[in-house]
Amino acid sequence: MLRFAVVGLATLCLALAENAWAQKPLPTVRIGIEAPAGTNSHYHVTKQAGLFQKYGVNIELISFPGGTVGMQSLIAGDIQFATQDGVATLTANLRGANIYFVAGMINTFPFSILSRAEIKAPTDLRGKKVVISRYGSSSDTAVRAAVEKYGLKPDKDVIILQGGGQSERFAALKAGVVDAAIVSPPLNLAGRQLGFNEVIDLSESGVAYAHQLIVATRDFLERNPELTMRTLRALIEGLGLWKDPAKKPQVLKSIAQYLRLDPERQKDQLEETYRYYSKTFPTKPYPTLEGVEFTAQILKRNRPEAKDLQAKDYVLYRYVAELEKEGFLAKVFGGK
Repeated sequence: MLRFAVVGLATLCLALAENAWAQKPLPTVRIGIEAPAGTNSHYHVTKQAGLFQKYGVNIELISFPGGTVGMQSLIAGDIQFATQDGVATLTANLRGANIYFVAGMINTFPFSILSRAEIKAPTDLRGKKVVISRYGSSSDTAVRAAVEKYGLKPDKDVIILQGGGQSERFAALKAGVVDAAIVSPPLNLAGRQLGFNEVIDLSESGVAYAHQLIVATRDFLERNPELTMRTLRALIEGLGLWKDPAKKPQVLKSIAQYLRLDPERQKDQLEETYRYYSKTFPTKPYPTLEGVEFTAQILKRNRPEAKDLQAKDYVLYRYVAELEKEGFLAKVFGGK
């Protein structure tokens, strides 16, 4: 009984806080995300559902062509949060940035490598050109990890090129400028329909990877604990929409708007995006230490100055742990 009383009290306090937020201008929070792709559609879905306003935040979603550009804006203070992978964040910390992981949206590789039809197996990528977004981005890390798994050396056996956002990478593949491109749903489906081969599905690699985590600077977190929690409440409740079958029409509509897909003619792509991320998003969105450690090992192999890096020093569980303790996670994910 005591547990239910505590949860009830927390819910009441939150409701009173929401009423108070409605009476005054909301603080603006800017979140940096990469270019439009299925991977980033969650943030638009959350915004369209009004969840940021529900928790007293005026949100601005700022799109960047790659994670490294977003990291620069975060360090400069132009944005308050960013969606980043482990490599980019830890690299910035090697330079003294003091950026911390506070939540994990995607804790695996949500990518596929599409190739020309004649490339049948991963080893056929030897000597071929693969396009990513930017060097140092999550797509860069994913391609390097993928080809290494099949005994190929990045930059030596496989040529890795920068190509910008997902739509630009896909266009380069269709134009024959490159031999393969790394994409996320729904472009994996669109590629297969055009005759390209899904030569590697990285989501099936079984590797824990810090692909898309919410990060912020230590200075911002220390000065804005309440605003941090309000932002995380909105983001996590947004994940819950994907897990609730009753919210599927709402989610599909927002995905279509964000990815500029026709709900009728491109229904299969919408369904693929919804299916894929509904299973990929975690119900306990902690920043994954295992995934961050994996990225730390990548850095230690390639950067001598990273040899003493302790990934655990930058992983903060306390925000999501507080939400789980008060029953918030169980509430938004239906007890899953």
